[in-house]
Amino acid sequence: MINRSFGWGLLALVATSASAHPVWMLPSEFNVSSDTAHWVTVDGTASHGVFSFDKPIGLDNVTVYDPAGNPARIGPYYKGQRRSVFDLALSEVGTYKVELRNPPRYVTTYTIGKRNTERRIMANKQEAAAQVPAKAQGVTTYAMQNISAFYVTRNTPSDTVFKSSGQGLELQPLTHPSDVVVGEAARFRLTFDGQPLAERKVEVVGHGTQWRDGRQQQDLVSDQDGVVTFTPVQRGPHLLSANIEQVSRSQLADKVEINYLLTFEVLPQ
Repeated sequence: MINRSFGWGLLALVATSASAHPVWMLPSEFNVSSDTAHWVTVDGTASHGVFSFDKPIGLDNVTVYDPAGNPARIGPYYKGQRRSVFDLALSEVGTYKVELRNPPRYVTTYTIGKRNTERRIMANKQEAAAQVPAKAQGVTTYAMQNISAFYVTRNTPSDTVFKSSGQGLELQPLTHPSDVVVGEAARFRLTFDGQPLAERKVEVVGHGTQWRDGRQQQDLVSDQDGVVTFTPVQRGPHLLSANIEQVSRSQLADKVEINYLLTFEVLPQ
């Protein structure tokens, strides 16, 4: 059997410099009051710091869902030295969802020989079948994926974009992101292929970590219905992150590891 520490260490080794970091997006505004179409500027980066820029990211896989739930791709974007930037037009009244869902990257691991030498190849399960030696042990294929999302509302909040697709990892707001307030409980539901994910760890960190002694994160755990409850203690932008390992139902992998990050704003009381 391949040992677990090798599997997790391997995921870090094979990741690119960008995907080795949490990937998140931060809009200039989360709630807009305007009688006409309004432009929002969005920063995207790969960074272990909360709302500090480190590495630019590709935004080709960003999808914008308008308040009716219609998907569209963003236009041209700028990729700088430490961040990527695009502009988003809020032409309709209601709540938009913006999601960066990168396609999975596959790696197959195994051990071979009398010393159980650890090996890896960048291949999905079907591709690896022709490449892995017949005497290999503990053959396991991982699918790794980064997902980043945020919601932005023009005038009246709506909830059409909260509807679950029933595919992959999703974080469904039960409290509208425009209504997250200091001192009041906010709720989100974690699902995988439409099924609740119970007892999964979630971390929430508020902005401004560079100006305080610690991250002051809130470590949360989803309940049996996959629901995470968070009570904010400070206003401003927050980053919710969940790293999920799950048995895969795909023929391309045995396990999936997904890093999901949601950016949202907490309002004052």
